[in-house]
Amino acid sequence: MIRWLLLLLIITAAAVVQTTLADLAAIGRATPDLTLALAVYFGLSYDLRDAFLPAWLLGLFRDAFSAGPVGMYGIIFLLLALLLGYVRTYAFHDKPGVTILATALASAAAAMAGLAVLSLRHPVPPAGHVLARSLLDGAYSAAAVFALPAVLDRPCRWIGLGHT
Repeated sequence: MIRWLLLLLIITAAAVVQTTLADLAAIGRATPDLTLALAVYFGLSYDLRDAFLPAWLLGLFRDAFSAGPVGMYGIIFLLLALLLGYVRTYAFHDKPGVTILATALASAAAAMAGLAVLSLRHPVPPAGHVLARSLLDGAYSAAAVFALPAVLDRPCRWIGLGHT
């Protein structure tokens, strides 16, 4: 029980920081996405069975603060974490270039998947604009992915997540 409460506390803290402080760290129009960075971190660093639940919960927290349908980002982040877990077996997750590329591509994929879902009901901005902004946000979010192991490795070991 303590394990799940600590994991929920980590995810809640990330969502609160994302919704309250992320705009203060903006460079131009690019803002870091801490929830996506955490989902990428779990996908690249942990076993698949340990990565999918935190990624799904991070997506649900993002859904709570977005205008899209509830569950949209939960499913997107879940699929991204699973995809990154499979990619990790072929690419070295500890290389900075792989981390930056994975975060930028995950950000672009999440934005384009969200755009596809939202375009079914609402007019949306051009896909090129969304893609360019999401790649910038993803590259900026990669900086958070580099800091996360120093912050989260010990608490994640405490709650029993299997680091690979």
